[in-house]
Amino acid sequence: MKKFVFYTIFFISCSSFGFAAGSIGTSGADFLELGIGSRPLAMGEAFTAEVNDINSIYYNPAGIATLKYPLLSVFHEELILDSRLENISAAFRIYGGWLAFSNTFFWIPPFDRIDIEGNETGKVQFYNGCFSTAYGYDLGFLYVGGTLKYVYQKIDTLFVSSFAVDVGILKEMYLYSPFESSIRNFTLGMSILNLGTNAKDDPLPRMIRIGMSYKMTKWFGLNLDATEYMINSSDLYDFTYGFNESFRVNTGVEFNYLELVYLRGGWRFNDAGTYSLGVGFNYAIKDVAFALDASYSENGIFGPVYSLNATFKLIPKIVTVEDKIKAEAHYKKGIRFFIADDIDSAINEFNLARDYNPYHKNIDKKIEDLKQIKKLREKNRELDDEINKSQFKDKFFD
Repeated sequence: MKKFVFYTIFFISCSSFGFAAGSIGTSGADFLELGIGSRPLAMGEAFTAEVNDINSIYYNPAGIATLKYPLLSVFHEELILDSRLENISAAFRIYGGWLAFSNTFFWIPPFDRIDIEGNETGKVQFYNGCFSTAYGYDLGFLYVGGTLKYVYQKIDTLFVSSFAVDVGILKEMYLYSPFESSIRNFTLGMSILNLGTNAKDDPLPRMIRIGMSYKMTKWFGLNLDATEYMINSSDLYDFTYGFNESFRVNTGVEFNYLELVYLRGGWRFNDAGTYSLGVGFNYAIKDVAFALDASYSENGIFGPVYSLNATFKLIPKIVTVEDKIKAEAHYKKGIRFFIADDIDSAINEFNLARDYNPYHKNIDKKIEDLKQIKKLREKNRELDDEINKSQFKDKFFD
């Protein structure tokens, strides 16, 4: 029985993570395909265009540029055969952008090494890891980001490593919403992941991700992702979901109440593993905000998978429920003034909303956009005055 367990684990390990020197599968370091973060997992990993989340480092590094405050995130997931996927990430502002560090660790507890005669000869260690350094920057009209990865893998006495890079872009824009004014509620993102050296004789699981995120209202959002793997579909075997096609489509939704309680769901098309669910809770004590997220994923023949994610954010102001309610009231007044073309009153209301809740989604960009509109109108008035003066002079001298 021990021999059977050993060879079962060894076979899955080799076929899944590229240690078999090309004999089983041709994609190395396949653990890089595993999703990170309970929030993305709950939303079907449709996260390429999501903003203000440290987990963007794994889906689109440009998303790091949308962070609002320094944070630390810890993630844990239980997988098959007692395997665990764990991650710790941190991000902070530097040189006008955001710098993030992350370490992902996939491992199995040491198990018995058994020789051909069935004798125990020691313990076998198995682990895979990826240390990442990412930087995201806001160009004003576009978010950009990049990640440098050091990938390492070990099984028993065999150790291999490789380097890879990720690049991504993110664009926020206006789109009509039937529920509230369309101010930067639509995001498009694209990323290219795992471009780098081979893991032993096998290429890394390179992929292109394209995604969109549409916030129909402050309490409901919809995400959609399409992923294309840049290796032959016949060579790709994702052990997590048991599916061997190179093109996949994921979608996810998220509901929230006052940004305190979250309900999430996701669906993975073209995949043996189909749906996922999750919840999230936010709470703040003094100058630290705490978020706890959990996810449940149905992963085909390998059964359900659970994950837990804790995030700590350093914030200068604690926002109470009462503050959020007041901020929302001023925000809606600002929207009404904007619709009525009263820019000054709209800016004033948005400023009040920001005073009550500095972390109100996109409030800074809304204020900046309205100020730009105001400046353009002032310039137009100045040009009109100059034109009128010029016309008056022409008539006077005629």
